[in-house]
Amino acid sequence: MPNRCTLLIEGDECRAVYYVRAGWLALSKALEGGQNQIIDFALPGDIVDPSGADGVTASVTVEALTDGALAAMPYRSWEAMTGEQPALHHLAHRMESAMHARRAERMLRLGRGAAEMRLAYALVEFCIRISPDSDGRNCEFHIPLTQQQLGDYVGLSSVHVCRTLRRMARNGILEMRDHMDIRVLDPRSLACLAGVDVEALKRAIMPQGA
Repeated sequence: MPNRCTLLIEGDECRAVYYVRAGWLALSKALEGGQNQIIDFALPGDIVDPSGADGVTASVTVEALTDGALAAMPYRSWEAMTGEQPALHHLAHRMESAMHARRAERMLRLGRGAAEMRLAYALVEFCIRISPDSDGRNCEFHIPLTQQQLGDYVGLSSVHVCRTLRRMARNGILEMRDHMDIRVLDPRSLACLAGVDVEALKRAIMPQGA
């Protein structure tokens, strides 16, 4: 799976479930005018079913943001496997519930939150998903995104993303190095800006055993 490879385009035929072994995927939708909204990111260990309700049409565009590796399984094989292995079926169900939980949290902030809340929530979510064992006091992570892509995720322009990140840095909440290497200096203030209880959010979006 090479970097910047488009795996599926919204509306394509899709007959497989994907397991992300390595790398980042972006799941997005676009309007006819070209405006793009990143719906979610799939990280290593995630299971991605891009199909809509008809089971054969991709409801999102899927793009590789980094080099990585995927395992693809036809729907019939996936359904047979999960039917024969209750533990796998349960795990897949919990991972789907976690996906819905994080999308609901983000949707709330896209609809009701100011720029700092949207961006702070995204950073808290990334920290939890990338470093699930972090105690929150020393969270460092890399985001393989441009500021435009981050803006497409939180509903802001790249200029607004840049200004908001700089303001957080000036206020001692985080530190940015190189391109998008993030070090959280004040996790309590970041969580406050995001409007979340970090431990409760972790339980909602990181199912145990996933």
